[in-house]
Amino acid sequence: MALHSAQTENKKMKTLLSLFLGMWVVIDLNQTIFAEKIQVEKGTTKTATAVAVAKSFVGTPYVAHTLERSPENLVCNLREFDCYTFVESVLAITHARHHQKSYMQFQNQLVQMRYRNGVIDGYGSRLHYFLEWKFQGEAKGLFDDVTEELGGTKIQPSINFMTSHRAAYAGLVEEKDFQTTQEVEAKLSSKSWHYLPKKEVEGIEPKLQDGDIIGITSGIEGLDFNHEGFVVKRNGRAYLLHASLEAKKVILATETLSDYLQRVKKHSGIVVLRIK
Repeated sequence: MALHSAQTENKKMKTLLSLFLGMWVVIDLNQTIFAEKIQVEKGTTKTATAVAVAKSFVGTPYVAHTLERSPENLVCNLREFDCYTFVESVLAITHARHHQKSYMQFQNQLVQMRYRNGVIDGYGSRLHYFLEWKFQGEAKGLFDDVTEELGGTKIQPSINFMTSHRAAYAGLVEEKDFQTTQEVEAKLSSKSWHYLPKKEVEGIEPKLQDGDIIGITSGIEGLDFNHEGFVVKRNGRAYLLHASLEAKKVILATETLSDYLQRVKKHSGIVVLRIK
């Protein structure tokens, strides 16, 4: 009996050691990737730097749900992205490139962008809706929303997708986080903002700039946005540089932004954010 108990404890220790070493390798790899990306040539503007950093990630695998941890904590993952973590990571690296160039600076910037008021306080404190992320980023001076000046249409949709599909979000199990998300949805639903219907995007492409952040609005009831990425201009046309679910990796699209929007039925239009 004692031998069996000792063997069991030994297995547990080996498992814990394996997990610890695995975590250390991942942390070390992320820092190694950061050290490489922080050496990307600094542009004359943050926008130019962001484009260079974003292009350097082309080919990086697309993986969803990489932020889901319990308890909630900061996840820095430069090995794989979804569309949201790709844009956030590029912006955070760009910020560090123009400031302290440290991994700690990168981590801090991720917290400031990803969490409400830069404070981690459970699942509900993360900015799950792109619309809230946009509003906070504007308030912090990270970018300007130029959609209205591009001729955007004013809207005020009802936002409630997450709480209407509670079972699909493991993080909403806790009542505190569910109530926080309900409050966020009510606040977002009370705000008006501008978007460009997808049929109008081709006409405003000449006004789009390299590095503009494109938020792709949703035609799904209760949902604000489906996707996001960066603009890259080629021969006067706009293309999306993004973490693509279809391609399963970060790509620079071969079809124009307008053609992409028309092809995907659930996409209704765009919001344009210009990095400051």
